[in-house]
Amino acid sequence: MSSIGRIVRKNHSAVFWCTRHYPKAKREAVYTLYALVKHFDDLSSSSLPEKDKGDILAAWQREVSNIYDKKVPETDIGRRIYKNCMRFKFAREHLETILSSFAMDCPKPLFRPNLEEFENYCRGVSEIPSYLILKVIAEFDDATTMELGKQIGQAVEITNILKNIKEDALGGHIYIPNEYLMAAEIEEGLAAKDILTHKNLYVARQKLANVARQSFAEAYKLLRDNHNRNSKPIVYMLNLYHAYFELMDKRGWEVISPKPELKLKDRIKLVIQALFSKNTNI
Repeated sequence: MSSIGRIVRKNHSAVFWCTRHYPKAKREAVYTLYALVKHFDDLSSSSLPEKDKGDILAAWQREVSNIYDKKVPETDIGRRIYKNCMRFKFAREHLETILSSFAMDCPKPLFRPNLEEFENYCRGVSEIPSYLILKVIAEFDDATTMELGKQIGQAVEITNILKNIKEDALGGHIYIPNEYLMAAEIEEGLAAKDILTHKNLYVARQKLANVARQSFAEAYKLLRDNHNRNSKPIVYMLNLYHAYFELMDKRGWEVISPKPELKLKDRIKLVIQALFSKNTNI
């Protein structure tokens, strides 16, 4: 098993097993994309000094240039991108969008972005990666692939933001758009920890949850219309995050701790459902 395969198996074993039926070229491309996004996500949440984080991001700017200018990449992930992903004709602007969106949260944490900034952040950290994975595996037409990537990416990223709000805030990250916080009468000038304990935080979380709810609905509709055997891992991922979303929605948006957890039997059920059902669960 390749090193990137181990990363996927360790951090998201269900995705690993849901993709085992793909040809090697597609598996390696999906694993590489996952490893790249995991690398940036770990960097933004790491305890490295800001200067070191900035230096790493600058190195990645050079690495993207190396990949597209046909120079030898400097990193293992860069070499894997060149080897595993370029055969699928990834546009340079997509990798640059991923990089620029993660740079919004690193080296300094993203804090109360406005709605436009929030949408740009979600586009690069989740929507474009979802689109690229779909482009590799699902074989939909490009317009469907782009729209499905957008809806899945937004639903998944917002669910993550809602699920991880406590640990993110303790690290200085407040991803909820400022407009939603202001509508909840959470005044500007508060520190992240004060926002976390604000009595009206649930109002802002509820507004953000409504955006995710609509994205889940749109994604499921697109999957019902276009689902095929190659989209099974996407069905699993969407069902998994929808399950987390429903747990939070059911208990109420005023509850931030503990994080929602799915029992092993429920996760196995979702894997089996994705592998063997002919359609989504909704």
